[in-house]
Amino acid sequence: MKFSASEKYKQQEKRKTIYATIFVFALIAVFIFMLTNSDDLSNKVIAVIGIFFLAKHLPHAYRGLKNKDTSYPDVEILESQQKLEISHKGSVVSIPLADIESLRVQSIKGNVKSLLLTTRSFSNLRFEGYENLAKMAEILKKYTPVGKIKNATWYHR
Repeated sequence: MKFSASEKYKQQEKRKTIYATIFVFALIAVFIFMLTNSDDLSNKVIAVIGIFFLAKHLPHAYRGLKNKDTSYPDVEILESQQKLEISHKGSVVSIPLADIESLRVQSIKGNVKSLLLTTRSFSNLRFEGYENLAKMAEILKKYTPVGKIKNATWYHR
């Protein structure tokens, strides 16, 4: 069965990135105002350092907005072949389902929000924002060792 990130989740993440970028621009504007209107040398140094540290995050935010739709991998669980395939930008990583060590299902108000999967080959995999995430959890539970499935009552990132 194939799983893809939902459009609603992609839009939410894009919106969060836009709001964070606007906030960074506002802070940079405050530091520029502080730099131009302050007579004290310490305030000017603080403003320059603040501008430097905030401005270096802007290219990353731009790339995040530009590549947001292609930054979510597709997950396919092939039960007949006993493997989990994660494909992203043309490359495919295949993980045997027998390598699953533990599964944590994080829910809010009864809805599955994310899955934290620990395997032998990769340390941790996180699946969040995918369509049919509850179905993915049910399939992965079949291949997780007994006693290694946890249902988290609180959601953490």
